[in-house]
Amino acid sequence: MWFQKPFFAWIAIGAMGLLALAASVDLSFIKALPEAPALPDSILRLLMVTQPFVLMAAGTALGVLLSDKVGLTSWLTARLRGEPARFPSRVLPVVSGLVGGILIALADRWFYHVYSGGETPGTALPTLMQGLAAITYGGIVEELMLRYGLLTLMFWAAWKLSGRVPGSVLGTMLVIVVALLFGLGHLPAMAATAPLDAAIAIRTILLNAVLGVLYGLFYWKRGLEAGMMAHMASHPGLWTGLSLF
Repeated sequence: MWFQKPFFAWIAIGAMGLLALAASVDLSFIKALPEAPALPDSILRLLMVTQPFVLMAAGTALGVLLSDKVGLTSWLTARLRGEPARFPSRVLPVVSGLVGGILIALADRWFYHVYSGGETPGTALPTLMQGLAAITYGGIVEELMLRYGLLTLMFWAAWKLSGRVPGSVLGTMLVIVVALLFGLGHLPAMAATAPLDAAIAIRTILLNAVLGVLYGLFYWKRGLEAGMMAHMASHPGLWTGLSLF
């Protein structure tokens, strides 16, 4: 049960984000594609979350198996193993996420002011379901994939190769690498809403990567749940910034 209990607990929690994503997706764009299969909406929604589910499961498995070997922590994982653990403080991750989201919104406004005279595509506030999907899918599923999974794997690989747990310099470099991959992962969604030239691509990667660094540092220094809280809070911060500025 050392592996099974935390693994399946995280999968169950992550499923909430996948369900919210499936419910919030607008299928009209997919159905308009010439190669779109003639399937019921429920099947299309299920197919859309199949790949994220596989990636989430893989990331969760890596995190549960390897994180404690390199000093990376999760309160839930520890508690389900019967180990003593203290839930990370909520204040700093939430405030950092909110402020980070607002600052990224300001940076985004500045970019479009320079790039196209202030026109910013896709800045309408999300619906309730879209907002719920952004918070739960981003804050839980993406963190299980990228921080608990990929970042943990990189820390473990560095430990196996060097014989030492990554210190400040190497650890920060690994956090940045995963954050850049996080930014790259947002390119397909951006391409669906606007023409994707070099400037837009760089903007998308860098703005998301800045937040990815924040989430990664919280995971590294304060635990997975701290990174998740920062990620969740950054979405309301972003929406607030875009609506105010």
